[in-house]
Amino acid sequence: MPKPLAQVGRYIAGFLAIVLITVFFRHETSFAVTTVVLGYLLTILISSALWGLGISVFMSAAATLVLDYYFFPPVGHFTISDPQDWVTLFAFLITSVIGSELSARARREAEEANRRRTEIERLYEFSQYLMKARDQLELLNDIPKQIVRIFHAHAAALYTPENRGIYRAGIEAPQLESNRLRSAAMREEPEIDRSQEVYFAPIRFGLRVIGSVAIFGSLASNKTLDAIGTLAASAIDRAQAIELLGKAEAVRESERLKSVFLDTITHDFKTPLTSIKAS
Repeated sequence: MPKPLAQVGRYIAGFLAIVLITVFFRHETSFAVTTVVLGYLLTILISSALWGLGISVFMSAAATLVLDYYFFPPVGHFTISDPQDWVTLFAFLITSVIGSELSARARREAEEANRRRTEIERLYEFSQYLMKARDQLELLNDIPKQIVRIFHAHAAALYTPENRGIYRAGIEAPQLESNRLRSAAMREEPEIDRSQEVYFAPIRFGLRVIGSVAIFGSLASNKTLDAIGTLAASAIDRAQAIELLGKAEAVRESERLKSVFLDTITHDFKTPLTSIKAS
């Protein structure tokens, strides 16, 4: 269900909850007004924990009007004759609003903690994959694929100035233009368009430009984008170092084989000469 319709549905559910409680307490007349107030307050706090502050404030206002009309004398009028009932009514309203705010704040903090935990788990999975990569070309092709898979993005692209290659994964995304991807490697700050869910960021290893990354899809925070760039830069630099080390080892091994080959040929020539001299 779309978010606006879901929100309207929650307001309707909150209003129906107030109506049902009112019908119940109006039918069961044996309950004291204090019990009725606590029943409304408990429902409002539960709604705040589930649906947020806006709906609970709406329910608090509705419950205040219902209490005034149906339960505080004179019943059937929006007036209150006893000053103590005014105190009770305002105390209920203030308590329900403050309680709803505290409940909503705890809910927001819990959601933020869960979001951060999810970010850390995804970044850890991403870093674990990058640590396993050995081949540079394979790594460059797989970084966008892993971004799409791990961070649930629609599309991702990676640009490396050294080989001028652009590596893509996910759906066809015109938003991830090649020119914008190249220009992102020249900027200091990322380019973020949250309305279109498009992110361009340079990836640097120290002062050296490694490339740039582009993501199409929602990201939890800008810090996640920075972390993705940092991890990708470290992995690319590590793969380049491993490749250079492999080339150096190959050259060293080639030189050693040449030396062994020349020593063998020299020995083969020296042996007949020694025999001839001895004869």
